[in-house]
Amino acid sequence: MPRRFMLNENNQIRHCPKCNNNTEFIAYSQQCAEDSCEVWVVCKCGFDPTAGNALYRYEDAWGGTCEDNCRVALDCWNGALEWGY
Repeated sequence: MPRRFMLNENNQIRHCPKCNNNTEFIAYSQQCAEDSCEVWVVCKCGFDPTAGNALYRYEDAWGGTCEDNCRVALDCWNGALEWGY
């Protein structure tokens, strides 16, 4: 199940190129193999820089949208935006 979360104002998370948001996200987790799940975040406006390249999604054995996985998925968000989604 997707998880909505908000961050405080910050300068660590890259701004969404569509709406300039960097505080409101929705985290998703989906099984991608028998023993692996992908975890990623999408901007509140629906922008997903990982949609075209799952290499920027966090792969985790258990999946889930716990706080730790959301943090790693935000790092992946930054990476996708840095290297050109």
